[in-house]
Amino acid sequence: MENCVAITQQIGYDTQVYTVLRVRGFRVVIYLPPREHEPPHVHVWKADTEVVIELATSNVGPIIREIAGMRSADVTQAFWIVEEHAELLLTAWRKYHG
Repeated sequence: MENCVAITQQIGYDTQVYTVLRVRGFRVVIYLPPREHEPPHVHVWKADTEVVIELATSNVGPIIREIAGMRSADVTQAFWIVEEHAELLLTAWRKYHG
């Protein structure tokens, strides 16, 4: 897990983001309450592009919910990163969202 970096930073006036993971040029973040909402999901950034991926539950695997400017190949890599680190990401989500 040498690529994991935990950083909390202020965004805007009342929104904070927790960087859960940095790997292969991607940054995986969770927005903190009160901005964020169910279902558990992460925002994966690369440069100025983003994909939002819902985390796997007991019934369903990860789901791509939204893509903002990210190339298809990068979306695929982001999806694999989320799958590979699913337990870490869900644990982080639950830590901040109960």
